[in-house]
Amino acid sequence: MMEALTQELYDEALQIIDEIEELGGMTTAIVSGMPKMRIEESAARRQAKLDSGVEVQVGVNKYKLETEEQNFEVLKIDNHEVRERQINKIQEIRASRDSQAIERALDAITKAAETGEGNLLALSVEAAQIRATVGEISYAIEKVAGRYKASDSIVRGAYSKESMENTNE
Repeated sequence: MMEALTQELYDEALQIIDEIEELGGMTTAIVSGMPKMRIEESAARRQAKLDSGVEVQVGVNKYKLETEEQNFEVLKIDNHEVRERQINKIQEIRASRDSQAIERALDAITKAAETGEGNLLALSVEAAQIRATVGEISYAIEKVAGRYKASDSIVRGAYSKESMENTNE
């Protein structure tokens, strides 16, 4: 049984790897949205199995406690307060750092992104060590490379297909 399950896992993994190679590699697959769609489809199928009772998740869809425990605290976070604290902290850091050194570090990142010469990671670490923000570092690269925009594609039919298959058993 274990060998059969292992072989099944291997075969399915190899099928996915072959599909990724046919697309031109993982980078191309990511750009096409294939991995994201597969993950979403798998999640929808699993949720359908849980909702239909075919798959058991103890405490969620089977063997639940008769009375829910009520003696717990819910952490409440004031998002406005957290945001204000973060803004104040960034302003303090910007006021206390060497702005000329920051500009040189950010310019070096932009130049490396333009020319392809230099290590962007090493330059980014150096900029962070002198207190450049992640946003500033990202923008230095974004000037050259642009900003990635994820495509909004929706998985359709996986949940209902799984539900229908499970009710027909």
